[in-house]
Amino acid sequence: MKTVLVAVGLVGAAVVLPAQAADDVGAVERARGVTMVVRQDIIQPLQLGSGVQVLDHLQTGDDARLHVVFADGSDLSMGSSSDLMIDDMVYEPAQRGHGVLRLTKGVFRLVSGQVNKVPGGTLTIRTPLATIGVRGTDFWGQQTSEKLEMALLDDGELTITTAQGTVTLTDPLNAVVVLKGQPPSAIYTLTPEQLNAAKATVAW
Repeated sequence: MKTVLVAVGLVGAAVVLPAQAADDVGAVERARGVTMVVRQDIIQPLQLGSGVQVLDHLQTGDDARLHVVFADGSDLSMGSSSDLMIDDMVYEPAQRGHGVLRLTKGVFRLVSGQVNKVPGGTLTIRTPLATIGVRGTDFWGQQTSEKLEMALLDDGELTITTAQGTVTLTDPLNAVVVLKGQPPSAIYTLTPEQLNAAKATVAW
């Protein structure tokens, strides 16, 4: 496993995490139902305080929820029947940041922390249908075998790139749908009902 540099206690953005192993890049804040991690081909249950590491494969069962806070303050919530891998997470305050998460299926909400706010810092979400570049922010996504939905929930920017085209969300409540083999849809604005339905998929 590659070396992962993690720092906590950044002035103005301190993150209080439980005692963790040197390789941990975050920790479980809440877990409900069947939640697990596949690490080096070994399946382990996740619970309050469990550390998460680069190359961890996070999974949730039916009607489950998982809430992870990374050392940079990024706040990840996963809904039921979801599958997400931490491909990379490197953070050194005021020096460098690089995060890559891969959503294979399911639903998530992410409020980004400091990892993409340091000079040159980046945060990327990969799915089977698109690659999402993140500036900011609070956003939501759901991936099925044939469709990806992405929504920007606050100020910031999401750039969704597929083999068929690219679209950028820049205003709160902007959303887009990507169907397999097709370019991204036109940007639309979430209705209050659509926003509440999205939030409910990761609500506790």
